[in-house]
Amino acid sequence: MKKILSIHYDEIALKGKQRGYFQSLLIKNIKQKVKSEVKTMETRLILENYNNENINAMELTPGVSWVSEAYLIERDEKKLLDVLEKELGTNKEIDIDVKRVDKGYSKTSLELKETIAKTLGIRFNKTERKIRVEIMKDSFILNYNIKRCIGGLPVGSSGKVLSLFSGGIDSTVSPVEMMKRGAKTDLLHVYALNSPDYALKDKIGDIAKKLSSIESGLNLHLVPFHYFSVSALKIDKRYELVMFKRFLLKLAEKISIEKGYQAIVTGDALSQVASQTIENINAISFGIEIPVFRPFIGYNKGEIIEKSIKYGFYNLSIMDYKDCCSIVSKNPATKSKRSLVEKLEEDMNLEKVIEESVKELKTVKL
Repeated sequence: MKKILSIHYDEIALKGKQRGYFQSLLIKNIKQKVKSEVKTMETRLILENYNNENINAMELTPGVSWVSEAYLIERDEKKLLDVLEKELGTNKEIDIDVKRVDKGYSKTSLELKETIAKTLGIRFNKTERKIRVEIMKDSFILNYNIKRCIGGLPVGSSGKVLSLFSGGIDSTVSPVEMMKRGAKTDLLHVYALNSPDYALKDKIGDIAKKLSSIESGLNLHLVPFHYFSVSALKIDKRYELVMFKRFLLKLAEKISIEKGYQAIVTGDALSQVASQTIENINAISFGIEIPVFRPFIGYNKGEIIEKSIKYGFYNLSIMDYKDCCSIVSKNPATKSKRSLVEKLEEDMNLEKVIEESVKELKTVKL
């Protein structure tokens, strides 16, 4: 018998002939985080040497559906019962699940579950501690301390995207949603402070660093706000926010073309704020040649906050920070028209604004 960390995936198991590719990529990503050997056993991965930091890292590793500490036990029912009895102690009320991975085992899952309950005097209670017994080909795995994880697909399996990042709740969680769909996700932040170093020392740097714990090697691109702010003096203040959103998309498009990103990601939720009405979204998005993904477009704010809390970003996201959206007009237009946006773009010479801004782009690898 030995203690292990048992790491499970679910969506990868449905990939048919491509499963080996996705599993290999997940193993590679896990190794980058835990710095130790990862073994395979049926449809789970095994760490023989692990610590609490490794467990926490697995919870936010795209592709991992659940993780647990476990005992790997010789396939002997008496030994299984002895270990289970010691693990339970005096608490006989548990939620226990048995899965027969090896269909050649003499007892069904239900029969082994009944044997365990009768021998140890267990009372089943779905609200109590969860225990999972897996019947493998040559062993039993007794899972305890079971934790649900982010799930999805391993980062690197679904291309490369650039996510607009202000440091607020929506723009902090939307990159996570793309990471768990397998996309290599980098960040683009437009800073209002004197230099990118100030943004890095503030919550922007802290959040980006935490995001890099989900996706190793994340890039944070930093671009100054001042070229846009000076040019925006030429237009009606009611359209400043709409034009700033237009600036962000076209800026992201230019950087994406230069650096090989295949899509742009935003934290937009339909009609959540004035700049996100369907009219404004249409007006700022025309002509963008790269796909724009909006993972939260149909979400309520409360649903996004729940995800932020779940992923551990909420407290960082609500910290004070001088972001650009808080500087521009407080009473923005809500029903902008494409024809007007095109005219304002010319008035501002937006293409030149973007060119000048990109010249000062700073990229930090985390």
